[in-house]
Amino acid sequence: MTIDPELLQSLDIFKHFFDLIHQPIAIINKEGKYIYYNQESAELDGYPMEQAIGKPILKVYPKMRKEDSTMLQALQQGKEYQDNYQSYYNHVGKLVDYMHTTVPLYNTNKEIIGSIEIGRNLSTVRQLQDQVFTLNSKLYQNKEQPLPEIVFVSQKMQQVIDQTNVLGANDVPVLIVGETGTGKELFARLIHQTSQRRQKPFISLNCSALPTTLIESTLFGTVKGAFTGAETRQGYLELANGGTLFLDELNAMPLDMQSKLLRFLQEKTYWPLGGNKEMYSDVRIVAAMNESPAELLKTGKMRNDLFYRLNVGLIKLPALRDRTEDIPVLARYFIDKHKNDINIIISGISEHALQQLISAPWPGNVRMLENAIVRSMVLQSEPGELQHITLDDELFDLNSSFYQDENSSKPDKIAQNTSPNGNNLTQQVENYERQLIIDALNQANGKIITAAKILNISRTTLQYKVKKYHIQMGVISD
Repeated sequence: MTIDPELLQSLDIFKHFFDLIHQPIAIINKEGKYIYYNQESAELDGYPMEQAIGKPILKVYPKMRKEDSTMLQALQQGKEYQDNYQSYYNHVGKLVDYMHTTVPLYNTNKEIIGSIEIGRNLSTVRQLQDQVFTLNSKLYQNKEQPLPEIVFVSQKMQQVIDQTNVLGANDVPVLIVGETGTGKELFARLIHQTSQRRQKPFISLNCSALPTTLIESTLFGTVKGAFTGAETRQGYLELANGGTLFLDELNAMPLDMQSKLLRFLQEKTYWPLGGNKEMYSDVRIVAAMNESPAELLKTGKMRNDLFYRLNVGLIKLPALRDRTEDIPVLARYFIDKHKNDINIIISGISEHALQQLISAPWPGNVRMLENAIVRSMVLQSEPGELQHITLDDELFDLNSSFYQDENSSKPDKIAQNTSPNGNNLTQQVENYERQLIIDALNQANGKIITAAKILNISRTTLQYKVKKYHIQMGVISD
């Protein structure tokens, strides 16, 4: 088997790295023969790794045509494929859903000497999506759900609730904008439950969790023969007929899918994948995004016409740092919610712990607050009120930009606020965390592994923090 010297040299350099990636990777030479074919590729295709090496790709896939092989097209035509989706039957007849990136390989003279492909097996994703679809059809079909529980005392949240109730009663598309963890799906459910559609299904789809082809087939359904292995099955638009379809993280939806969604919003009709008959569905669309609409429009990641179509009803959820008066009631709610899951009895929360919570910026919002409460409950050693909140300062990074109300508190101002003793929030958190680590190390007699278990963090994280805070292991009892 002839291998270009440059290709052979590169393979020698990167082979060990490829072996460690644990994703299907394959390389062919200019003769179309495999020179690298890892174990993940072998498991995906049901073809022994040692038998593939040195064999032409069309011998490994005898039913494949040359023009259908992206590796051969990359080799012979110089084509590049990024996040390309394929569905095929492997060597043992198993249907595989596969997403891959394939590019030609060039030598120093700009001549193509091979091609490389790295992929991802989406078969499990497809199976899980089918299971979710089946569960949705059983759970939500013609069942009225209770109103979602939204805990708050702030006037700012009351205004959002009032606006949501008004929009819920009017059958228009709604766009919910808010940072991660602010409760966008809760508000989508509130819209549904306050609408005339409340006795019909509420179906949720996270647009960032699926590749483009699976989003399309999940939304619109498929007709048998639309692609390899396709069967006739309902899509979410059909399943949610008469009810509400919640599209979470709409900002992750590719532009070509956005245009198809826009057409549905305008006409209430769609084409199933591979179908020859137009379908109608009376579905209300509620969408959510965790990025600034203005920034998405500016960068071209969202279609203007789709945004303005959804912007009939716009709900902006405030960040937790902008409604700190809700933090105490949320904290008590989460303690009550999780108290039966914890081995120690927690009766409430101390004023000191409340001040810790109110002072933190919470970039992960309510979801992050709940996680911090549970973590602190687990780590408390004595029954009674929750005394200390265990915060990880590495998670409190507010450098990422986000669209905010012009009256909202800005993250940089929060970070600069100082306490009466002159320390800013970051310094207070660091001092407190340093003392927690010292206490754990003392309790563990200086053993890193034991202290890490006490703190419920990894050994490497604890070692990093010991170094970060200049904690001397010989004098940890300060």
